[in-house]
Amino acid sequence: MPARRPRVAIVYKWLPQWRRRFFELLRDRLDELGVDFVLIYGQADPVEALKRDKVNLAWAHKIQNRIMSVGARELYWQPCLGLLKGVDLVIVEQASKLLVNYLLLIQSVLGIRKLAFWGHGRNFQVHTANHLAEVVKRIVSRRVHWWFAYNTLSANAVREIGFPSERISVVQNAIDTRHLAAVRSRVTAESLESLRQELGLRSNNVAIYSGSMYAAKRLDFLLDACRLIRCAVPDFEIIFIGAGPDDKIVKDAEQLYGWVHYVGPRFDEKKVPYFMLSKLSLMPGLVGLGVLDAFAMEVPLVTTNVPYHSPEIEYLTSGVNGMVVEPFDDVGAYAREVVALLRDSASRRLLVEGCKDSAGRYTVEEMVERFAGGICLALGRSDAVALR
Repeated sequence: MPARRPRVAIVYKWLPQWRRRFFELLRDRLDELGVDFVLIYGQADPVEALKRDKVNLAWAHKIQNRIMSVGARELYWQPCLGLLKGVDLVIVEQASKLLVNYLLLIQSVLGIRKLAFWGHGRNFQVHTANHLAEVVKRIVSRRVHWWFAYNTLSANAVREIGFPSERISVVQNAIDTRHLAAVRSRVTAESLESLRQELGLRSNNVAIYSGSMYAAKRLDFLLDACRLIRCAVPDFEIIFIGAGPDDKIVKDAEQLYGWVHYVGPRFDEKKVPYFMLSKLSLMPGLVGLGVLDAFAMEVPLVTTNVPYHSPEIEYLTSGVNGMVVEPFDDVGAYAREVVALLRDSASRRLLVEGCKDSAGRYTVEEMVERFAGGICLALGRSDAVALR
């Protein structure tokens, strides 16, 4: 009689489109390794829903989260316990507001199933962090069986709370950069010219913003900088891709300025041609996985040293594959850096070469291999060391 296959579940709060390929590939890889995979996800909260980037997976289990307000805090109950029958390891997001995590931790202590956390290691957005929630997060985060850290920066944060290094897998958080690069190679000059005409672009000095639109992205700062850039580079234009609670800032700017072009959210291959019309990617606020869009599209990202970037900022080396402008509150300094790069094609080409190199290093395929290896280690598989 064949041995029972181990069973692993990931419980995710909601499913954004940029995670879809990762889960599909992880499912296939775990099946090759003899591990059954269960994905459970809920729905976006009202603010997250404004980003308009949720997707569904027919083979996964969709649940209905219950969102409860306690003072200024929102707490989530994810009704997933009935779907965890026979699961040996459950992986959850590291978030103090996810109530099921506490129950799963108790089950782990009782030996019912192992619990692992997946996350940043700490709240990198310190300006929005709740002190009590962070204390609870640190206490709970030390007691799980395994850790899947976003990258080295996150792994260091996990070690700092006292979690043992030998039970941390660094997964190198990524998106499907290879797919984006492949789509880029197939876009024709004719289709680009058609899009240029559709947008009403009259210049080659075009930049792009692509990402969610909320306060930490500093869209007001970006538009202030764009006005200064336009003074120095009279034919400067910018494309905005995305949506969110602050998208009205961009919509209002588009009404005022003919050089601001807002196209709404575009995902996967649909955003590729907009990047190809652009020389630089501008994001003076919080940077996360957007840095990988810039790498894959070979459009260097210019940001600032705000103290609340997500862990993926680790992938950006200023002057090599992008630029980090200091100080973060100097809009003039930011504008001058962008102007200099628009005028200096040689310096910009060096950053493009850095993007090409980085795009080949940070891939969803590599992330899947690291994650699958960590799962096997967490399950105690004797053949897992080679997969780490």
